[in-house]
Amino acid sequence: MEAAFAEMPLALFSTLAPMGAGAFLILAIAFTVAKPDAEALRRIDRFTAIPVALVLVGFIAAFFHLASPLNAFGVFASIGRSPLSNELVVGCIFAVVMLVYWIWAISGKMPEGARKGLVWVTAVMALVFALFTGMAYMIDTIPSWDTFAGPVQMLGFALLGGAAVGVLVLALGGCADALKAGTLKTAVLAVLAAGLVLGIGGFAVQAAAASGMSNALFSGADLVASATMTIVCGIICLVGTGVCDTLAVRGAGASALVGASAGAAVLAVVGILLMRLAFYTMQISVGLSIM
Repeated sequence: MEAAFAEMPLALFSTLAPMGAGAFLILAIAFTVAKPDAEALRRIDRFTAIPVALVLVGFIAAFFHLASPLNAFGVFASIGRSPLSNELVVGCIFAVVMLVYWIWAISGKMPEGARKGLVWVTAVMALVFALFTGMAYMIDTIPSWDTFAGPVQMLGFALLGGAAVGVLVLALGGCADALKAGTLKTAVLAVLAAGLVLGIGGFAVQAAAASGMSNALFSGADLVASATMTIVCGIICLVGTGVCDTLAVRGAGASALVGASAGAAVLAVVGILLMRLAFYTMQISVGLSIM
C-alpha cells in the first residue's frame, strides 16, 4: 500500500473530479422531472458550487502529480495517441462546459429551455469524462490495469458519488418534497444502484484478473491481499452512501434530508478514495512478467 500513497494526487483527482461531474446528472434529471420554482432554482444554483469545487479541486490535485505543472502542456502533444492526453482534453472540455453552465445559471439570466439543454450537455460530458478517466489507465505495459473494468468502475463511482453530491445540492436547495416524489426518487435510486453495481462490480473484475498475474517482483494475489482491509472499508463506505441516500429520499424531513445526504457525500469521498488507493496497489508491470 505504500506505493499507492505515492499516487495520492491522482487518487484525489480520480475521486473528486468524477464525483463532482456526476452530480450534474442528478441536477439534469431534477430540472426535467421536478421543475423547481424560481426561488428553488436560485438556491440550487448557489449550492452547485459544491460539485464545481470538487471538480476544480480534483484538477488541482492532479497537477501536484507532475514534477513541474508546465509539463501538463506537453500532454496535449499526444492527443489521439495517448489515453492520458485524451483524458485531459475531454476533462478540459467538460470543465469549460460546466463553468459556462454554472456562471450563466447563477447570473439569473438563463432561460428555462437553455438551462435544460445545457445541463444535459454537461451531464453527458460528465459521464464521458468519467469513462475517459478510467481509460487513461488502460496501458499495455501494465496488464493489471489494461482492462475495460477500469472505465466501468470509474463510471460507477461517478454515478454513485455524483448521486450523493447531487442529492446534497437539491437538499440544500430546499427540494425535499421533490426528492420524495415518485419520478425523481425512482431516478435517484436507479442512479445509486447503477453506481454501486458498476463501481464495486468493475473493481471486483479487475481485482480477480490482477490476482492471476505476477512478475519477477510481485504476485497479483499478494498485492490484492495487502489491500484487503482498504477494499473492505471502501465497500462498506460505498454501500453506506447508498443506504444514507436511500433513506434520505424515502421520506426524510428537510433537516434530516440535508444530514443524510451530507453523510452520504462524505462516505462517498472516503469510499471512492479507498477504492482508488487499492486500484493503485494492483500495479503489475509487463516488463518483468513471468505469466
